[in-house]
Amino acid sequence: MTVYVLLGTALLLALLSPWIGRRVRRHRAEQDRRAAAEHYRKRLLAATDHAITTAVRAQLAEPVTDLRITRPMRVTVGDVVARARDDFALEVPRDQAAELLRHRLEFRGHARWPDLITDAFDDEEDPTP
Repeated sequence: MTVYVLLGTALLLALLSPWIGRRVRRHRAEQDRRAAAEHYRKRLLAATDHAITTAVRAQLAEPVTDLRITRPMRVTVGDVVARARDDFALEVPRDQAAELLRHRLEFRGHARWPDLITDAFDDEEDPTP
């Protein structure tokens, strides 16, 4: 009796193995795609934060000669693209870099600074007259 159970189980596995194999390969490919997308997003986020931090530190490093004059903080989409390329070897489209720069400036509270100079918000303006 146990021989028939073992043979039946072996036969069932032999018949289902191609289907199971395809399913497993498809699942692994989807996991790899998700992991690659998450890795890309994290690297781009780090590059954006590094560019903002560099701009803040450059602003704070300026000598204060007159208390009524505030030095502007300059961070551009080009800074984010260059940082991603140099630090993480990522080729980032400018629109993605601008979108993430806007998000991170708002998240970190820099978007409301009156002395912020950036081109991240330029493409949001309505081009119609």
